[in-house]
Amino acid sequence: MNAQLMDQARAAYRAGDFSSAAQLFASAKTADEICGEADHLRGNSLMRLGLFQDAADAYSAALRDASYGKSGALLTNQGKALAAAGDFAGAANSFGLAVQDSSYATPYKAYMGLGNALLKSGNPTDAGVAFRSAAIDGANPAPAAALMNLGDCFLLISRPEDAVEAYRTALDFVGPHDDPRAINAGLGQALAAAGRYADAIEAFGRATSDGIYQLTPEQQQSLATAQDTLSAQRSMAPAAPQATGAYAPGVDPLDPLGQSGNLIPDPSDTGFFTLSESEMIQQDKKEMKVRRRHRHVGLKIFLVFLLLVLIAAGGLGFAYTRGYGYPTQQDTLTKLFEAVTNGTETDSYLAPGLSDDAKSVIVSSIPEGSVPTIQGLDKSMTESTATVSVELSKGGSMDYTVDFVREGIGWVVSGISIDFGDADSASE
Repeated sequence: MNAQLMDQARAAYRAGDFSSAAQLFASAKTADEICGEADHLRGNSLMRLGLFQDAADAYSAALRDASYGKSGALLTNQGKALAAAGDFAGAANSFGLAVQDSSYATPYKAYMGLGNALLKSGNPTDAGVAFRSAAIDGANPAPAAALMNLGDCFLLISRPEDAVEAYRTALDFVGPHDDPRAINAGLGQALAAAGRYADAIEAFGRATSDGIYQLTPEQQQSLATAQDTLSAQRSMAPAAPQATGAYAPGVDPLDPLGQSGNLIPDPSDTGFFTLSESEMIQQDKKEMKVRRRHRHVGLKIFLVFLLLVLIAAGGLGFAYTRGYGYPTQQDTLTKLFEAVTNGTETDSYLAPGLSDDAKSVIVSSIPEGSVPTIQGLDKSMTESTATVSVELSKGGSMDYTVDFVREGIGWVVSGISIDFGDADSASE
């Protein structure tokens, strides 16, 4: 092991020069020499450069160093690399091995990756089991995303009532990086599929009330069906209530034999799958009051539009302080990714205060042909931080954290980093 080259490689990695870092980590040892740290950080550097298969191979080399440990983190990163390269079967295998590491502190991240890989492979049932495991993991600080994905799986396997409960429980756990609008849209689709059209229209209304979230074509079709059916039913006698296919108390719908030993989530914490219809209605009303009391979303939206009508300047000022702008964070991010793909100029989408080197690092971290979607946004008047899912040209996906700063009335990008899916150490 060449200690001098290792020090140079670490310095290049910390400085964001991932091309040099990858080469230096490879040169610091011979081809048959084992060094978990060198191969781990080489894999991370290759991920930053968009060389996903090479990154997966580097993580494999790091796994051969038994003394290095961190097998759960390495396997999770390897799964992300393989998924980004379009190898979903290989990714699922890596994520599955990651959760078998008893020393791995955050297995929910591997379960989330496993669920996404299985969904991409066309296996929503097993994907739902993985998302359930992520949701009930005590180390998971934000289970709403796993519960929303679980609801999506229930819809795909034609279990709308179970999907309703998954989405409702997800709303109970919404955090600052979760998008309640997307969850409400899924809830509306599930309610429509369950024949509960009035509730579906209300859920879709909550999803689109601020004009930001755009329904998917499937959700738009569900909304149209709910509206048309409800309109027709108003002139007809009410239909007899339909059975909802309830499950016996204490039975996990994805594991009716109880082999997993876990319910989704723990009924003692959430009442999941244990409430009667009337209790769910009452609970939903209480939860809506609590959420409105804390966030006052409906009131804020009403005030914004009212002020825009009555006092345009005042309304714009209010929106400005709440982090709104034009172009929006999503618009800027989309145009930046398109500029990288088309090879056109990118400076207009980047913060003017960034150095040329910093701009180069940001541009080099964006894979060509990829499409970004903001999943969660924490915004203030002058700064915003977004969690972003990036669909890659080969069919995989990666998670990014993107920082924005205010430029005039709109937003520009000030930093981009890949979420490697593990917090065991800063080097990962």
